[in-house]
Amino acid sequence: MINNDLTAMSSTATSESSIKIGVAITPAEKKEIYHFRYQIYVEEMSRHFAEVDYDNQQLYDDMDEWSMLLYAKIGSKIIATKRITIGTIADFPQKVIDFLSLETFDKRSHMSSAQEFAFITKVMVAPAHRGSPVLYLLMAKCYEICCLNHIQFIFGISNFHLLNLYEQMGCRRYYKNFFYPGHGLAVPIVLLADDVQHFRKVRSPLFRIARKRKALNTNAVEWFDAIFTDNSPIINSQLVSEEELWSILCKRLQGLPTEVITLLQGVSDTEAKKFLHSCGIFVQCAPGDLITFQGDVSYSCNILISGKLKSLTFIRPTKEYLTPGQTFGANGLTEHNKHTEDIAAVSSAEVLALSGVSFQKFTRTNPEIAHKIIQNLIKSTARKTFRIRKSN
Repeated sequence: MINNDLTAMSSTATSESSIKIGVAITPAEKKEIYHFRYQIYVEEMSRHFAEVDYDNQQLYDDMDEWSMLLYAKIGSKIIATKRITIGTIADFPQKVIDFLSLETFDKRSHMSSAQEFAFITKVMVAPAHRGSPVLYLLMAKCYEICCLNHIQFIFGISNFHLLNLYEQMGCRRYYKNFFYPGHGLAVPIVLLADDVQHFRKVRSPLFRIARKRKALNTNAVEWFDAIFTDNSPIINSQLVSEEELWSILCKRLQGLPTEVITLLQGVSDTEAKKFLHSCGIFVQCAPGDLITFQGDVSYSCNILISGKLKSLTFIRPTKEYLTPGQTFGANGLTEHNKHTEDIAAVSSAEVLALSGVSFQKFTRTNPEIAHKIIQNLIKSTARKTFRIRKSN
């Protein structure tokens, strides 16, 4: 379901009938998954974690001992995996309890203290099969497992560039960002098992499964909405329209985005609306959030919309803070470059993260608009490189 490991789309055609979804039972099956994780995280994505076994080329941690490890295979080859961990609040490490805010969910008055939660992590797909049905098949299997175990809240985490993908699945943002070692700034998200109407609204592929469920627990959905949704500043990428997003950006930027955002130079308002709505994720950041850090691979193009951001790496010769409308971080829209700066929020800030995953799809359907964006991005990157060299 949720993580930052689905970083590119692929044109490879993969039929659902050729994909086998299973659960790893034997030590050999689990080691095969651990090695697959190593290939994706370490070899492909250059990520580093304390729990990596470099000698045996495996990636695992303590939660694997009591979690369910799912895999997707074509023939005998693993093409995707994800981990689902089910337990009461007492079963999870304190750091997980904190960044998911599990205590808030555990204290609901109409539930017993023994309620169980699901936490889905270690989601990854082989490069050749990104964009295939495999992600949905794994998600559907996890959803079915949770329903069978009467789980109401299915948690996960996501980096900014994948939020629109998971919001389309039916996941919701609900709590503050946190720094996840090896992953960077992440967002906790949750899928409500009985959130059928929300699935319908966002056109989630899980709707065709969820609508067949009986005895829905609408109390859980109503409680969640009252605690987290009502009066929330979160803008769901699947529920906001082009015009609504454009209006929000105009107010925050105090002008037309095409006039304030350098990436949109030469792009018409109509074209810009389509591009920003298709690829953009509107996110809130709190003071102290480290949005980009040196050496981390970028999978988005970030634009400051409001608030103050500051480079902790370079001293800018003209302005100490980044200004609204300015792009920051490495280009992850068309390439997977590594960030060269630690950039943090020094006040409450709003960022529009343009997802490289979404942009690949957008490029195929809107090549003329995409070409203009790419040309502006090349110019912006050249100017940024010049400024950094000059400041040093």
